[in-house]
Amino acid sequence: MKKELEKLIRIKIAISLRRLLENSKKFLQSDDDIAQSYNQIAIITGLRKGTVSDTFNAKSTPGSGTLILIVESMGFDLRDFSKLYCSINESEIKSFNVILD
Repeated sequence: MKKELEKLIRIKIAISLRRLLENSKKFLQSDDDIAQSYNQIAIITGLRKGTVSDTFNAKSTPGSGTLILIVESMGFDLRDFSKLYCSINESEIKSFNVILD
């Protein structure tokens, strides 16, 4: 049960971050201080690119500091992240699982 819950959390985090990244690309294109790729997130935050990639691909659960750094590097805050996180439904989770497999 705990492993299933942890996987669900990783997936919801990944879906939320991917949506924020898409929004960053669409709406914040002119700002050089706003990350629009995994590599830019890594450079801005000082995190390893592998850490960023693993978080966006639901391979690892980020710590709170890591999550905040990633979200803020894209020009958003935790309120934006939490709204997306809480809005994710079962069909989106199933679709994301297909991508992972």
